[in-house]
Amino acid sequence: MNPVMTCIVAAAVTIFHFWASRRKPKYWYLGGIVPFLWAGAVILLFANGMIRFQDDWPMLLFPTAILLLIWLSGHEAAKKKEIQRMKAQDM
Repeated sequence: MNPVMTCIVAAAVTIFHFWASRRKPKYWYLGGIVPFLWAGAVILLFANGMIRFQDDWPMLLFPTAILLLIWLSGHEAAKKKEIQRMKAQDM
């Protein structure tokens, strides 16, 4: 794939992940779409022998951790925003 196209796709996926992670707490599962797809891709690559855990563990660990942390921080921000909105309605 063309490097420019790869960067465009990566930026689009990242923007979608930030957007989906910050949805209302009612839709908490939306933020898990990208980490779930990433885990599926890693499992597929591992099953086909394209990656070896001993050599590629940083490539597996760090993106997974970053995606999950973005999801967690977005969910916490959405919960905080929801609480503030509810407090504003109570006043």
